[in-house]
Amino acid sequence: MRINIVYFTLTGNTLWLATKAREIMEEQGHQVKLFEVINQGDAFLGSEADMLGVFYPVWGFLPAEPLWEFLREKMPEGNGKKIFFIGDCAGIAGDTSMKCKRLMEAKGYDAFYFNHIIMPNNYTLPWMPYNYWKRVPAKEKLEKMLGVAETRLRKMLQSALNRERRLEGRGLFWRCYGWLQRKMEPIVNFYRSRFSVVKERCLQCDLCVRICPTGNISRNNDGDIVFGSNCLVCAKCYNLCPADAILICRKTINTEKYKRYKGPGKGIKPVAYRE
Repeated sequence: MRINIVYFTLTGNTLWLATKAREIMEEQGHQVKLFEVINQGDAFLGSEADMLGVFYPVWGFLPAEPLWEFLREKMPEGNGKKIFFIGDCAGIAGDTSMKCKRLMEAKGYDAFYFNHIIMPNNYTLPWMPYNYWKRVPAKEKLEKMLGVAETRLRKMLQSALNRERRLEGRGLFWRCYGWLQRKMEPIVNFYRSRFSVVKERCLQCDLCVRICPTGNISRNNDGDIVFGSNCLVCAKCYNLCPADAILICRKTINTEKYKRYKGPGKGIKPVAYRE
């Protein structure tokens, strides 16, 4: 079976899952292609497949903004094509699946399988609850989390390949929780204008410029890193800066308290969007 997977990743959790999914399904004889939504979204739309998959990080109980916009604005009519969704988050996925299912069924897809996997937290910011009960894992704990995630992923993929139907987030509690989370946009907006760079730490590598999904980071005429007004607050630059030079409000200068997540490793590298 030909299976095309579109994904969006930040620190690499979702890319690790999508890459592992391709490996698992190819072991069973399926032909699997991966498409990063920003760089390869058009190629995904133009590639023939028998089944589609979507891998995504959960943001405020929705898929990450670039992927959600792609699904809303660019996905054509489905004509009954089967599509499955596997998301990842640090804790609770809420009613994300319900939102995705409604959207894809309105476009004519058979959106039949939805599930989520717990992955390491990459949002260690002040006043965010995950920073207190979902710390960035040390190496041994990270290995254990990835092992558990792979086991769960294998079971999920087998269910999807068997065309089993599954939907999360249907209960009233999850719907209310998701609604409440999406109403917390002012907190995200608070962070948008609070990015800065510790010049003494900066290595001048421009990694942040290359990996920003919206092209929001650049250098001015003086050679200083500057942030525009199109930030997603995805914290990709904040986490992956090799010198921890990027801050999201001054409190995060304390890298012990606000530890950055450098990704799952395993050969997974940051997705770049420009040279």
